[in-house]
Parts: sequence; structure tokens; C-alpha cells
Amino acid sequence: MAVEANGERGTSGGTSQGERAEADSNVIVRHFRHITLWPLQILPAGDGLGDKAETLLDSLSPETWQLVEDEFGAGDGSFQERHYREFVSFLPHVQRFLYGDAEGPTRSLTDAEAPLKVYRRTDISALRITLRPGAEPVTCRVAHVDLHFFHDVDAMILACEIEASNLPLATVKDIVYRFGRAYPPGWTAEGEPLHCAARVEWLGVDGRVLAVSDYDKRQDYLDFVGHHRAPRVAAHWSFALAPFRSYADPGTSPLLYRQIEYYRMPEMTYLVVDRLADLSRADYVRLTFASGPGKRDETPYSGRTLADFEGRYCYDRFYDERGRGAAQNTRFLSCGHAFTVIAEGRDTSLFDNERGLLGQFRHQYYLLFLISHFHKASILMLSDRLVATIKRLNPKNPRSVVTFRRAVYALQEAFMRFTQRYWFTEVSDQVQARDLFHMQLSHLGNEALYRDLRSELFDTVQYLDSDLLRRQSSSMHRLTTVTILGLIGTTATGYLGMNLIDETAAPLASKIAMFLVVLGAVAALTFLIITVSARITRLFDWMSGEKS
Repeated sequence: MAVEANGERGTSGGTSQGERAEADSNVIVRHFRHITLWPLQILPAGDGLGDKAETLLDSLSPETWQLVEDEFGAGDGSFQERHYREFVSFLPHVQRFLYGDAEGPTRSLTDAEAPLKVYRRTDISALRITLRPGAEPVTCRVAHVDLHFFHDVDAMILACEIEASNLPLATVKDIVYRFGRAYPPGWTAEGEPLHCAARVEWLGVDGRVLAVSDYDKRQDYLDFVGHHRAPRVAAHWSFALAPFRSYADPGTSPLLYRQIEYYRMPEMTYLVVDRLADLSRADYVRLTFASGPGKRDETPYSGRTLADFEGRYCYDRFYDERGRGAAQNTRFLSCGHAFTVIAEGRDTSLFDNERGLLGQFRHQYYLLFLISHFHKASILMLSDRLVATIKRLNPKNPRSVVTFRRAVYALQEAFMRFTQRYWFTEVSDQVQARDLFHMQLSHLGNEALYRDLRSELFDTVQYLDSDLLRRQSSSMHRLTTVTILGLIGTTATGYLGMNLIDETAAPLASKIAMFLVVLGAVAALTFLIITVSARITRLFDWMSGEKS
């Protein structure tokens, strides 16, 4: 068994056929849906992005990516019931975030009115995945490949949904475990990529291969990290993101992205089986943590770790292990990184894309998962920007200090916009949606991340404000010193009168010359006083008894 960097104990490429056969006891998954979400940060190219990423995407790949238009504002009777069900599931502030906010029926919403935009690829039709070397490939239909953009936040989320029917449970768990990997965490002694599929292929509408994974090119990944200090994204995921390119290897593309989170993408899974009783506790544990297939009676973690498994990770409002007492025997599993719904039976509502449990999974539950991971990605991105801003600060360079102050205030404004527009901990008054969202937030730790970022950002702003007040106070002390010394000269001159030198009858040129000489002398004296004002201020403090 291999151990991942995040502590997950998973299967490597060497699991025996006997173990896999024993693992799942011939359980067949009648319907399988799997959605991966990959949060990414959008970066400017060159001097700046200039146009918005969506505008550049329209101009660079109009035939590949198309804006997804919903039925809101159409006014022609085409508004579907599934949109209505989805809409009324959420509270008003979440509705405005997801669907926009406009006065009157219109489909042309500004960025301020429609904070979320979705673009969809039109060329990828299917996925062919070979889980292990020498294994038979599995083909799944690609329901969609989408890019979600968020106004006022330099973040996007790549979403990929695949589906298949009548697959062995072992195969399903292996797909869930191996598919959403941006790059391999390592390789075996034989050169096989750890925890990744042996081969992943995107297929076009005509069945043509559009892109193939390159997890096995070990040296290419090593050389890339050694040269760029950044991970190399697998070829098939790079293809799915085109024309976006990694900031470490930009080429000529003006659309750049940077990884925000762990290389393993957050994922959602929907399974329909004949009987939930056919699944063991170890099966539920592996599906909860997306840890891959294994022996039926062997969990991937210790018994002590899983002592509170049912209480922490299972939402069993509609689950009865005896198969009685629930209209639809269903189990919801969540660990934050993965969200899984398992249902039993042959009811048509379990297979309906628009209604029933599958419709809820693809729409309401999908949006719950999307929102929670968007929140986490945005907080991590803002935190990373704060760290990058502090790293560029040189306290001894006045220009650097000014740049730092402007950058921090800009970050504070971005955080304020995110808080007022996107941050919320209540999304629905429907009990199940509310409970699942709270469960998701708890596992992701979003509220703690938000509090930490807010504290760090406002501590930095408080430091800048204190520094600014300190500088202003020092300037006032210096000006006070100049005023005191000037008062002495003014008083003495006024006492003696202004006729010490009578130049009333002197020519105008002489008066101007004398005025300039006096002006220069006074200016020089003033500048000299300002230069030594700090020492004079300390002298005044000493004279007044404030020797500290």
C-alpha cells in the first residue's frame, strides 16, 4: 500500500486481482456520476490582463468555449421546472449570487448583476480511462466540461462531469480514486505513476482522440519542477483548460492560471446500487474518502480513527441499514474533499437528470459543493496575495513602502467585496440542504480560514495606519520645532522694528536683490532647522522634563 502526501492511505498500482475480486463482492453500480472541481487562480500576463478573462476566452476560442445561457429573462415560456426547483432551494442572497440580480426581465446582465458566468466546452464528448497497465479501458460519457468565472474575484473553477452505467463497484471506486489528479505525486520503481490512471483520453464527438495523459513521463515532470519551481500539469488537463496555460509555462497565451489547492481535485460522486446492504462499512469508508478499492473487511484507516465515522462523515436522514423506514434508502457521505450520494433501487427518479435524487445531485447539491469550494479557494487566494505583497516590502525603501500600502489597501477592498457579495454560511432553509452545507463547511474549515485571513489582513492594515500616524506625529513635532524657533526670530525682529536698515530710497533693483538675499538666508535657516529638528525636539523634551 502507498501513502499519499495528505496522509491518505490508498492503493498503488500493485493491488492484486484476488484482493480486488474479494473487495466488492460483485456489487454492480447501476448508474454512476462523477464530478471533479478544480479551483484555479487567474493571473495577468505581461503588464496586465487588460480585458477580462471571459472576453479573451470569447476571442481566442469562440468555437471551443461557449457561454452557457439559462432561461432566466427569456420570457417565452421556455423556463424549465428544474431551474425553478433549483432557484427556490436557496435563500435570496444566494439566489442573487448564483443567478444574478436585475430589475425587470432581461437576459443581458452586467458583471455587477451577474457575478457568476459559465462557459462550456463543445468538443469533448467522452472519456476513456485505463486504470492500470494492461487493464481493459473504461469509457464514460462526458456530460459537460465547464469553466466557472466569478466577478471581482480572480478565480475560476474547472468542472468536469462524467457518467456510466452497470460498472463493478471496484471499477467505480478506482475511477473516483484515480481520475481527478492534476499530476502524479510520484512513481513506482517500475516507473508507474502513483495513484493515477495508467492512461486517460479525451474523445471527440466522432470518437477521435483529442488528448492523452502523460503521467508516465517521469523525467519531464522532474525537469519542469526543477526548472520552474512549479508543478507540471498533465497533458489531458492542460488540453481541457486551453487556451489557459500554467503561469510557469505561459507560451504566447494571455490567459494564465495558478494552482490554489492540493493537486487532487475535489469531487462529487453519485451511485445507484440494487441494495445498500451489499456494501460493507469498509466500502462506505473508502467511498467517503475516495480512497480506492480494497478488501471488503479492511478499512483504509485504523479503528480508532474511524470510531466516530458515522457521526462525522455520514448524513443518514434517509438511510435505514435494514432497508425499511425510508421512501428512498439513501446515504450521504462527506469529508469536505469528497461528497458522495449512494442510493438503492430501480426507481426511475434515481436515473432522471431533471427530477428526483439525480436531478438534485446535479443541480442543488452541485451548487452547494461549488459554493463551499469557491469560498475556500478565494480565501486561500487572497491569503496568498497578502503573503506575496509582504514579501515584496522593503521597509528601508520609501517607494516600496508606498507600493506596499497601496497593495494592502487594494487587498482590503477585495476582501470587503468578497465578504459582502460572496461570503455566507447559510444557503438554504431546507433542512437537508442546510445540514449538508454546514457539514461541508465544517470539514473544509472555511470559517476558521476566513477568520484567520480577516485577522491577518486587518492586523496589516492596523500596522499601516499606526505607521502613518507615527509619521504624521513625527512631522508635527518637526513643524512645531520650526514654529518655536521661528517665533523667537519673529518676536525679536518685531521688537527691534523693521527699520534697522533703511533702504527706502534705494533703487528697485537693490530692493529686489536684498529681498532675494534675505529670502535665501531664511529658507536656508528653515531647512537647517528641519534637518536638526529631531535633535532639537529631544532637547525640548529634556528641558520640559520628558527625558524618556
